[in-house]
Amino acid sequence: MSNPQHAAVVILESVLSLALHSADVRNHTRDATLENVSSQGLAVKNGLSSAVLSLSGWVNAISQLDKTPFDDNVAARVVDGYAAAVTVYSDLMKALAEKHDILVSPTSPLAPDGAVIGQEIAAYQFVLAVYQQWLAGFVPTRLDELEAQGKLAFAAYELAAARYPAPQSSGASVQSFKAVVSDKLELPKAPATQK
Repeated sequence: MSNPQHAAVVILESVLSLALHSADVRNHTRDATLENVSSQGLAVKNGLSSAVLSLSGWVNAISQLDKTPFDDNVAARVVDGYAAAVTVYSDLMKALAEKHDILVSPTSPLAPDGAVIGQEIAAYQFVLAVYQQWLAGFVPTRLDELEAQGKLAFAAYELAAARYPAPQSSGASVQSFKAVVSDKLELPKAPATQK
């Protein structure tokens, strides 16, 4: 079954999954204290890894769908759902920035610098960008709104990324990191979309 109705169901489920995974890690992050960081730090790390793998799986599932664009009513539902998911994703990134000192404290498994968090959030942001590219092909009537949400997500990511070491420092290395992430997660390349 690869018709537009099935595609809409899959994409709406993927948006919900994105929100739920981000909320789970956000809550673990917010709950982190100096007393419980040995366990909460691990929960944050594992939650981020799980979120990245989940969203990667959805990207692969979406790449197999019928590529017929949705009508505007369905497109609006998808973009509204994505906006809600981006809000939760942004809350997660803000929480990671706010809890930095706790998450890299001496008893945390993420000490001394939280580099693993830097890697995981870079991977999450990269996969989110690929995911959004795939969504764009289904919601041509809502591209401006979709793009605006992408900018909000990236701004939130930058807030968190400023507190944790990047996976690589130079531009070429960042491209290399993205290629490794894409290859490791077997992400399909999104088709080009036009406004």
